[in-house]
Amino acid sequence: MSQESKLVSIAMAEDTQDLLNHISWTDVIKPRLLLLSEGYSKQLVNHLLGQPLPLNLSKEQLAGKIYGIQQIIYTFEQVLTQGKKALEDLSSLGISL
Repeated sequence: MSQESKLVSIAMAEDTQDLLNHISWTDVIKPRLLLLSEGYSKQLVNHLLGQPLPLNLSKEQLAGKIYGIQQIIYTFEQVLTQGKKALEDLSSLGISL
């Protein structure tokens, strides 16, 4: 990873960290995403136990919704991880921000 791309990763991580510390993420968006994922998971389990799926969804569509929510959260966390690693790499070279 070039020095420039490390700096870009750090900047993206800083911006993402600002967003993730914002009350709209911590108290509204992430809890809603987790609640949706949990609800979809329960519906999928209930379906596997014999109950019909709501809203004419297939089990594959329901699983896709669960996966999509998990990917959104993972993407935010991955940006933070990459930025942290880039900052550590630059720090090991004696560069501080």
